[in-house]
Amino acid sequence: MDTLTMTNKSIRRCLLLASCFAASSSAFSVGNSQRVFISTPSKTEKIVADLMTSEPHLFTLSPDTKVDEAISQLVSYSISSAPVVERLKDAETNQVFARLVGFVSSFDFLPREETGSLVTLGETKDDVARRILGRTVEDVMTRDPISVTTNQNMKEAAEVMAGHRLHALPVVDAKHGHCVGIITAEDVMRDVMKTARSALPADLAA
Repeated sequence: MDTLTMTNKSIRRCLLLASCFAASSSAFSVGNSQRVFISTPSKTEKIVADLMTSEPHLFTLSPDTKVDEAISQLVSYSISSAPVVERLKDAETNQVFARLVGFVSSFDFLPREETGSLVTLGETKDDVARRILGRTVEDVMTRDPISVTTNQNMKEAAEVMAGHRLHALPVVDAKHGHCVGIITAEDVMRDVMKTARSALPADLAA
């Protein structure tokens, strides 16, 4: 594969990522900076299970999914992150469950130097190939990701997101530890707004 072909693939991949990120995180943009302001009123009683996205609407990736395929799927669903799971079968119950093995966001697919800065597209053929081509989700995912459980309240979930500067968290079952959902900053903000409106007088909340 020649350098021009690889460079074109690199550009296409970054354009796909840019459109995906723009569609899913524009609500959290402030000027040229990406910021997420997360907080929930202390009186909220909702738990993560009330607001998380779960099956059959939960989108997950397999660790052996090719990077190009994973990016295309994220773009298709207009999302910028997803839990990475292995589908296993319980020997006793014969039921299939999802074991959380990682988490990916659109930034994980961008080529980076060891310092964390973006790699300049159009580098040498070997360098571009090593950093960009032929990778799977397992190669770029965050292993042992920070997660929350289904029975944690929304205030705790918001504090975890804010403390670690994350836009989304995988959700695991409080009893078995299986991956059962995802909670996003948008879910938190939606809960904040709903709770705030309910506390206002009727004429102001309208």
